[in-house]
Amino acid sequence: MRLSLTFMSHTRSGLAACGIWRMMLPMRCLAFVLTVVMSCPALAQGDGQKPRLAVSFRSSKTAYRISERIQLEIQLSNVGDSAFVIDRRFSWGVGRTDIRVFDSIGKEVFTTFLADEVPLPPRESDFLELGRDEFFGVRVEEPLAHFVNTPGTYELVVDYTSPDSEQWTRENVKLPDGPLWARERGTIESSRIRITVEK
Repeated sequence: MRLSLTFMSHTRSGLAACGIWRMMLPMRCLAFVLTVVMSCPALAQGDGQKPRLAVSFRSSKTAYRISERIQLEIQLSNVGDSAFVIDRRFSWGVGRTDIRVFDSIGKEVFTTFLADEVPLPPRESDFLELGRDEFFGVRVEEPLAHFVNTPGTYELVVDYTSPDSEQWTRENVKLPDGPLWARERGTIESSRIRITVEK
């Protein structure tokens, strides 16, 4: 943050007396503080004005047979004080929306199934404004064998990253007003959920 300070000099004749200078000093200090606050958005608005996204994740039940299909729900929630724009497409895969699985000793599980959806360039209709306390979500139903190989106890977590570049999207897509939740804002991780898989 860079602050530019300007100091103005006054002659003794301009102030008439030293007593007047002492009376003006508190007013000058107040004017300086107000100038600094108004010129710095981080100080004027506070962190509450920055977009804040949370990812929630749940399963329709906690125990499955390995031959079943698992039912999951993922929600993106605005937990900040101001609205922002998000892409309604979840775009599955590493570096986008990635469901990761860990076994009972914390080792990540990999199967022969690879969720790797390469997203198409976004269009105006792909975006929506997410207001304060609002959420947007998707339900996923897939064979459990896409996530685990054997019976056991597992923890699942979602890593969410927007598929959109801020610069490219703003240059090529007409967006609703407001900040955009883009790739540059990083990856948001959900809390883990635990499931038991039986034969």
